[in-house]
Parts: sequence; structure tokens; C-alpha cells
Amino acid sequence: MNNPMLNDNKISPFGRNDIANGKRTVGRQDGWTIIEVLVAVVILCVGLLAVGTMQISAIRGNFMGGNTSIALTLASEKMEDLLNKDYVTDADLADGAHTEEVSDSGVVAAGSFYTRTWNIADTASPWPAMKEMTVIVSWENNRHRVTISSMRRP
Repeated sequence: MNNPMLNDNKISPFGRNDIANGKRTVGRQDGWTIIEVLVAVVILCVGLLAVGTMQISAIRGNFMGGNTSIALTLASEKMEDLLNKDYVTDADLADGAHTEEVSDSGVVAAGSFYTRTWNIADTASPWPAMKEMTVIVSWENNRHRVTISSMRRP
């Protein structure tokens, strides 16, 4: 045979010298043990789970940020609308709370995702006569809200 692994003074085909015959022990390792593979798989799984959790948090954060941005836009639109209405005759500027449900595009409709409430309070002092206006946009059954306020003179 020409295979050097099978010669009398060489390494056996099993990768170890024959200790029983008094030959030097020179070991050779081929491949990885099952323990090494399992440890590597566990580390990989922990890393993948961490990345998955981080991805879910990022998606929730983006959703919340988008909803907050839309709510702030809806509140600003209503405040601009209130500031441009007739101070004395418009029913939206009557003292008290007013509520409407709006979609994310600003369409007033029942069963919408956002609830827009504006509170109008006439100031108690006679001079100068002012209205305190507060617009609140809430969503997810009042779990989240955006509030802006302003004062208006006639």
C-alpha cells in the first residue's frame, strides 16, 4: 500500500498512533465536537432572538411615532380652524367641550381611530375678554393623547 497513514510507523487511519505498540501519540483532530456545535447554535439562537425583539420594538415605536404625528397634525388643523372662526357667533367657540371623531386624513366620521376634543373657556376677567382654547386628540381609547392650547381675543 502506498498510503502513508497505513505504514507501521505512521498515524493510523483513525487519526491516532497505536499506543499498544509503543508508538508516539500524536493526535489529530478533524472537525468539531457536538458540544462545540451545540454551543455555537445556542449563541446564534440567543443573538437571533435579541434581534427579533429589537425589531418588534422598532416596529411599535414607528407605529406610535406615526400616530403621534397624525394626532398633532389633526390638533393643529383644528386649532387653526378655531382661530379663524367668528369670535362671537360661531357655535364651535361656544363655552364648553366639543367632541368629534376623525380619521387620520381629517375626515369627520363615526367610529374613526382618533377622537378630537376642544374645550373653550371664557376668561373670568372682563378686560380683555378672551377665550382659552384647548384641543386634545386621543387615540386607542384615550390611552394616548396630544394636547395644544391657545388664547384668543376678539
